[in-house]
Amino acid sequence: MDNNYDFCLVRQCAPTLAGVKLGNLFCLDVADGVVLCNILSRWNQALNSKGVMARVIAERCGRYFVYVYRNSALQNLGNSCEVQNFLKGYGYCNFDVDSLLNFFQMRMTRSVCFPHEVGVFLGYPLDDVKDFIAYGGKNYKLIGCWKVYNDVPNSVHIFDVYKKCHKILRERFELGETLEQLTVAS
Repeated sequence: MDNNYDFCLVRQCAPTLAGVKLGNLFCLDVADGVVLCNILSRWNQALNSKGVMARVIAERCGRYFVYVYRNSALQNLGNSCEVQNFLKGYGYCNFDVDSLLNFFQMRMTRSVCFPHEVGVFLGYPLDDVKDFIAYGGKNYKLIGCWKVYNDVPNSVHIFDVYKKCHKILRERFELGETLEQLTVAS
């Protein structure tokens, strides 16, 4: 059973585990809160020493939204004046990791759909996040891991890197490597 959850983590978060992405957000269907706590505890035990954290951001209808992120990358993001100015528009006022995550969690819990700033927490280019909001998700130049409005060549390169991460980490996991072995230290 644990192996199925670990495979889900690897499948959903390979670029974050590989150290090339700030974070991933995915749904986990777990019927029992105790089981969920045990999964997150085990993941954090394996990942925290590498600078990767996992936590529940929201729950809807028995589905848990798990955010897996690189702590140092999120702190660097919070230190960006441009990102701070953007997030202030959504009510964020403190930019250390805990404050960012607590406010994001509150926004996720209270929103009917995903709060638009979610792209920032996933490491999407800020200009693309802003343009997604401005154009209502339309008029993009390319769609991949996110809707691209600006730097298409760089985004294509990033999508390729993410795809390679998924392939390599999935193969290594299937060969028996552990989460600790798969995760690159920050």
